[in-house]
Amino acid sequence: MTGNIFTELVKGYERMRAMSERERKSIHQMFAAFYNNDYLLINDILKNKTLNNPFSQETLDKMMFQHVDTTRKIINRLTSGIYTEQPLRELKQGETVDDRLQPLLNKIKYNAKVRDSFRKAVFFNTIVVQPVWDFQLNKLRLDVITPENIEVKTKDDYLVLDEIKICQARPDGTIYYSVWTEDEHYIIDGDDKTFSKYNDTGKNPFKKIPFVVLRIEEGLDFYGEPNWNLLLNQINFDIRLTDLNEAELRTVMGIWHGNNTKLPDKTRFSAGQLIQTTSDENVQVTLESITQNIDYVSIRENIDWKNKTVMMSEGLSSQSADVDTANESGVKRAMDEVELEEKRDSYKETLYNFEIELLDMIRLVNNTYDKSNKLNEKGVFEVTFSEEKSTETIQDKIARREMESQIGYYDEIDFTMQDLEVSQEEAIKILDERKKRKEVETPQENNSNDETV
Repeated sequence: MTGNIFTELVKGYERMRAMSERERKSIHQMFAAFYNNDYLLINDILKNKTLNNPFSQETLDKMMFQHVDTTRKIINRLTSGIYTEQPLRELKQGETVDDRLQPLLNKIKYNAKVRDSFRKAVFFNTIVVQPVWDFQLNKLRLDVITPENIEVKTKDDYLVLDEIKICQARPDGTIYYSVWTEDEHYIIDGDDKTFSKYNDTGKNPFKKIPFVVLRIEEGLDFYGEPNWNLLLNQINFDIRLTDLNEAELRTVMGIWHGNNTKLPDKTRFSAGQLIQTTSDENVQVTLESITQNIDYVSIRENIDWKNKTVMMSEGLSSQSADVDTANESGVKRAMDEVELEEKRDSYKETLYNFEIELLDMIRLVNNTYDKSNKLNEKGVFEVTFSEEKSTETIQDKIARREMESQIGYYDEIDFTMQDLEVSQEEAIKILDERKKRKEVETPQENNSNDETV
């Protein structure tokens, strides 16, 4: 197919793709702002979202949004336990273990990097990790790159990279793009295509794209869907928190209504200020405070309820968002923990495949540039995650409760709530009934003993 129609179709498709890519990057930049706690950018995002809904431009010009990072706590809770104890990572050829692997991993802070990758992937869904040889420092490092900083072209399988372009910044703040394919590596600087001074041929020395993808869920494109659940909850939380704060300030500071005061409109009052008015005969002068009837308790409860709902949808206990644990029993917390353990186990399969691929790529890059410390190229990587679960024996439980009782952390009501999965009121009722029953049983036991004697 040739001619003008074909040309216009191709141009139309390219324009649509470019627009889609801009929208995609804009969305991921918003996710990155909240993940990185970039307050100035967060403030701008929230102002754009609340312009005339419900705040006016005049109000927004004078207001700074409250921001409390609830997202990071949820992510840390979801990902905790897998990398708390380092998995066993070995490079084996038969029964022989390459003892050069672990020092190299420690040097590049491998465990911390894969933990950081995992946490970012839970939020962004897809991230890429690049083992990079730093020619200036003459050592290997790992770069964890989130989707707002990359553009990709894929093969027929849209999950497999064919080309990747990474946005990078120089020390002076100028931006350039590093482009990798299986055959080439070059730099786009403005409209110019150049080569790195450490690779002036522009050829890819690895013969493969030196990036490893960590993807939590497959979607309709390379990136999949980021965790909208966490982002929208964070946005809603910040808006509601700010609205609550503004309402409290308006109530504390007060809004006034004057009648025949002859004061200019929008007069503001301050402490120790004398306001003197003169009135004509038979003209009543009044200055009244307008009280807003705001149900702060219901507003706070509604915010807490939404946070708990989001946490439960992510497989976490609602207690994770609660500042009052009086109504959470020990059995329910244990059940929630089991569900969370199951979710972590499902993550481990994804992380295992990711780590094996990443270790292979680390070996390739390291052996290309560090000839004196090459890893065994014929060896096979093995990764073993810790299978230990948090358990407690009966003896440990008794000792712990004795200590808690002596110090004063808990009492018999708390222990009853934990063991029987009941509320505080139900625990008190159970203990009172048990106490009354013991009082009835004790005299009978004494009489029985007397008759036996």
